[in-house]
Amino acid sequence: MLKLLIVRDKELASQADASKCKIAQACITDLSQSDCDAGSVLVPNTWINGCCPSCTNPDDGGDEDDDDVNPTEVCRPPSNCLENGQYAPVQCKGDTFTGRCFCSDEKGNRIFGQMWRSEAQDMKCACSRRRHEIENSEKRISTLHCSPSGDYERLQCDNGICWCADPSTGQPTAPPLPQEDMKILPCHSAGLIGENYLRRCESIVNALAGIAKDQAEHGTNFLGNPTTFCDYDGSYGPYQIQNGIAYCTGRDGKILGSWQVVSSSMAGMNCNCARDTMIYLPEKGMTVSEVCLPNGNYRAYQNAGDVPYCVDSDGYPIERDQWPRECINNTPAPQ
Repeated sequence: MLKLLIVRDKELASQADASKCKIAQACITDLSQSDCDAGSVLVPNTWINGCCPSCTNPDDGGDEDDDDVNPTEVCRPPSNCLENGQYAPVQCKGDTFTGRCFCSDEKGNRIFGQMWRSEAQDMKCACSRRRHEIENSEKRISTLHCSPSGDYERLQCDNGICWCADPSTGQPTAPPLPQEDMKILPCHSAGLIGENYLRRCESIVNALAGIAKDQAEHGTNFLGNPTTFCDYDGSYGPYQIQNGIAYCTGRDGKILGSWQVVSSSMAGMNCNCARDTMIYLPEKGMTVSEVCLPNGNYRAYQNAGDVPYCVDSDGYPIERDQWPRECINNTPAPQ
């Protein structure tokens, strides 16, 4: 059973592996090698942003977790690249009708934010890119709020300061104010924002952090505490952990279908297939034709009738010369 503590940056300093955690989160576990399935080994710092141990198959050649695996060291076409060789913030896949554009970090890993390709002309992903940099480089929790496309929401609060932001750049369009005075800002709307800046998921994370801090100060640790993850828009992240089980969840935090896995084996879990099946494609009147894994990820090897093909972690087909070992091992060689 994993015992998870969500803590602030100051608490991280007291954890032995704090330097390995990219954001304000740490794990304490009694997981041992005997808990792993045959053929897998216990590897420390392999999931939840490099904080927690998991059982990993050494033959997998790496996880599918977008935050931990870099597609290449240098950006190359057909990816969208910057002049310095880094990946551009927006990366698009698929055709005009079924393709989508995703926000990306500088190494090409998918981060929060997506739009249908036909609607993404003005997509910048500046908010998602900035928040990702803050949480991974500055190692602190950020409360910047990004739109579903990865751009800035008009009202922003972070580190106790609030301002009205340009959606494309995040630059202030009105003088910043202390957070307690955010209602004075012209971009504040009580009907849209309510009394508090933090949304439900973020408030729960803060409350759990407070509980964990109080327990640590009293030398106690309640194993039943859930672990909550939030997306950059303040909604619930793609998975949540309850009683040692990781479930794929919707933006409202409700469990999606039957996609789940024990938390000790959730390395690489992204729930992209589960969310596409239950949320994103149905919103456009479409259905997912690919097969999902039990953990909610896309299965790499697929079949259209008798024709085998391989998809990436976002469900889009990839060229045969780029197929990973999993696809090659599960499909016959071309005749």
